[in-house]
Amino acid sequence: MKHYLLAAALLPALAACHNSDKDDAAPAAIAAGFSQDFALHYRQQATLPTAQAPELTVLVEDLQFSICPKNTNCLLPDFAAPTLAITAADGSTQQLKLPRDFSRDMRPAWIDTAGVRANGRRYVVYYRNWSFDAAKQDNPQKQDFTISLRVERP
Repeated sequence: MKHYLLAAALLPALAACHNSDKDDAAPAAIAAGFSQDFALHYRQQATLPTAQAPELTVLVEDLQFSICPKNTNCLLPDFAAPTLAITAADGSTQQLKLPRDFSRDMRPAWIDTAGVRANGRRYVVYYRNWSFDAAKQDNPQKQDFTISLRVERP
């Protein structure tokens, strides 16, 4: 009887443990220029304008999303809502939560902008669009998304 109780107690603990084959390392950083489109994945960062002397660093810190599985009717359209961490040259960081970008079917020319202040000046962040690996539509992960952005110095 004790063996059954012990097995019943250990079974949930063993079920909670799993070994992930996924590499949790962040993707390599990229260098991007101002007024140029660039694409980032979850936990990837871009240094602007160069990696050697970054004026701004943009990191996709979080990503909220909803994707309707294939052959399913959903009430809400697909969306991706990234949260960016924007770091100035002096090391100060601010978060920018971009709004949900619903599927292109609804608003094909949709572009959203947000202004941020860093390094004593104003920057405009353009949330251009998002995409994901369509082969993983039934169970996408944050790492499967690509967020397209642009940063300008007005």
